[in-house]
Amino acid sequence: MENRRRQLLAGAGALAAAAAFPGLARAQGPRPESANLALGFGVDPPFAPHILGMTQGWFKDAGFPDVKTRTFTAGALAGEALLAGEIQLWTPGNLPPISMASNGSPIVVLGTNCVNWNLEKLVVRNDANVSAPEDLYRIKIGLLQGSTSSALLYYLAQHYKLDPQKLQVVNLPPPEQLAGLASGTVQAFICWEPWPFRALATGQAQVVHTGSTSQFAANKGQTVRVSNNRSIFVANQDYVRKNPQAVAALLAVLLRGQRQSGDPARRDDTIRIFSEFQKQDAAMNRAIWGDYAFNPAFDEAYVEDMERTAAFLEATGRIKKRVHILDYTYSDPLARIDPALVKVPGRWKA
Repeated sequence: MENRRRQLLAGAGALAAAAAFPGLARAQGPRPESANLALGFGVDPPFAPHILGMTQGWFKDAGFPDVKTRTFTAGALAGEALLAGEIQLWTPGNLPPISMASNGSPIVVLGTNCVNWNLEKLVVRNDANVSAPEDLYRIKIGLLQGSTSSALLYYLAQHYKLDPQKLQVVNLPPPEQLAGLASGTVQAFICWEPWPFRALATGQAQVVHTGSTSQFAANKGQTVRVSNNRSIFVANQDYVRKNPQAVAALLAVLLRGQRQSGDPARRDDTIRIFSEFQKQDAAMNRAIWGDYAFNPAFDEAYVEDMERTAAFLEATGRIKKRVHILDYTYSDPLARIDPALVKVPGRWKA
């Protein structure tokens, strides 16, 4: 785990180094082949770089005067929109695009946005009296099947030697998880922020495990990493081949947004901009911001997170045979902006 911490710190250092690179400060070189840009969008902090690009005029300066956003009720719908050319950039958790790539969809990873190991949390009602892993057998757990939360539960069960077949899982989207916890329909849920924050705010629930830390009685406070969740930048291969200048300009803006989003000295300003755009409580976002480690480096930790998620999909029958992540990672644009950020080169070529 100490090695993991060093990798994260190295990623933070890479962000600091990128701050000095002029390509991140403003768009340079040829203009995009197409000024049309639509982004798949969500409500949580991984979209801070995108929001900074829109609100601070960086996308406009880069040749994208009218950036549109689209939200989707499911990752599969966003992936379909990407393949149909309805959006040019998708920023999901890593599980859905890994599944798509392994099933033959022509997608490519342009960048890694933020590491979310501590983001997802196992939240339980106080009256469920869960203090040990085995207590999970007797309660119902809400989660969105097929999401990164499924992978977390899989690796949590594996670590604590639980039988996954004995766990009572109820397939619910995040809002219904929160409602189900309040009504007692489920006694726990596993989900990403801001849903755990909202559950804890009621005073009727507690966190018994995050993606990286246990709160079970026997090993309270110990590092137990059961998450490989990270958000990534995904594009359609056809779009990337036809629009190399647009891809370069888009990525430069996102890198600039990552740099500011991960800068402690600019955190308050970034959270204010993000919260105003999303019409969210800034106090909530300040409380959860530390769960997101913005790190643009293609490194060994990136490969391991992606490959462990693919291994989960393969082991549970969601994919027949996984494709190695580097086979659909396109690192050339990032390497042209800052070679230091590409520690493990991708093998996909435009």
